[in-house]
Amino acid sequence: MDNLRKLREKKHLSQVRLSIELEVSQELISQYELGKSRPNIDNLIKLADYFKCSTDYLLERTNNPNIAGDLPESIIESKEIIEKYSALSKEDKKHFTDFLEYLSNKK
Repeated sequence: MDNLRKLREKKHLSQVRLSIELEVSQELISQYELGKSRPNIDNLIKLADYFKCSTDYLLERTNNPNIAGDLPESIIESKEIIEKYSALSKEDKKHFTDFLEYLSNKK
């Protein structure tokens, strides 16, 4: 959990201080950072809440520490449009792109 170490160091926290904040042992924090142990779900949530980051970031499943709710509205809207577009038939995708092209040139 290298991202945990990065977050901790960015906040200038020692392992001891973090362990006190989260009410876990310093040894456990060390084991997480060394990859010798993974946090249980309760501790993973504590860590994510404490650092205001996603659990996926802590588990190194993404390089983006942002929580979905923290994403800019424009990114959320774009994601929703992409999901809707993906569900369209090939013919409807063509209609959509034609309409989008029309709107883009309508100045």
